[in-house]
Amino acid sequence: MKAIITVGIPLIGVLLILFSNIAISAEEKPVGVWLFDEDTGDVAEDISGNKHDGDILGGVKWTKDGRFGGALEFDGNDGSVEVPDHADLQFPKDTDFTLACWLKITTPEPSPPMMVAKNYQPAQVLPWYALYYADQGKAATGDVSLFLRDAGGTSFHIAAGSKVDDDQWHHIVGVRDGDKIILYLDGEAKAEMGGANFDVGTNNAPLHFMSHTGRFLGGLLDEVIIYRRALSPAEINTLMKDGYEDFAAVDPEGKVTTTWSAIKTVN
Repeated sequence: MKAIITVGIPLIGVLLILFSNIAISAEEKPVGVWLFDEDTGDVAEDISGNKHDGDILGGVKWTKDGRFGGALEFDGNDGSVEVPDHADLQFPKDTDFTLACWLKITTPEPSPPMMVAKNYQPAQVLPWYALYYADQGKAATGDVSLFLRDAGGTSFHIAAGSKVDDDQWHHIVGVRDGDKIILYLDGEAKAEMGGANFDVGTNNAPLHFMSHTGRFLGGLLDEVIIYRRALSPAEINTLMKDGYEDFAAVDPEGKVTTTWSAIKTVN
């Protein structure tokens, strides 16, 4: 009996760690992942398991020429994707988040649309968030930005200061970490701003891709991914270099692998 207790107590402890780490890992998963690899149909599937599928509207077609696998190609006239509102896509105060996508511009738009946004289609509904095809002055000069607007209408806007309208793929990531927002372009932090800890997207308006109150962006969109946490710079670079499927296949903390190793050692 004594031997059983000696082995059993450490084993119980390890099992508790295992289940704790599985829960942490689940919290770290994305709430929305649109890889656009279906190649057919009028629905953009969310492969996160949360069923935030999007309706493909207007001039959009499937292409195999994505950054990783397939992508959607938008005509710049009336093409967009619309995802119904859900609490997963709302970010109240004290909720960190990450918005990521790959973009290849083919038809520059004279009036700036949004690549990934919530609560600005078909009309503005405060408060909202967006990855925006605009410079710091909100003009469509080929620059990109992260734009939040609070419930009172105050804007929090940071631009990359680099053009992406060159018919090449670019990785665009917006992060809120605490009260700070950060914009990454091609793995490099380009701009940041403080004081941004407030509700955004907390309304019943849809999430939408490549549109903005009658404005539509022409180009290819791939790997739109949303997390309810702030990805680290290292994670953003790995996601950019490897693509979502390889990135998701590896637990960056190694929690579960380490725990199973501990169980084997105990036994």
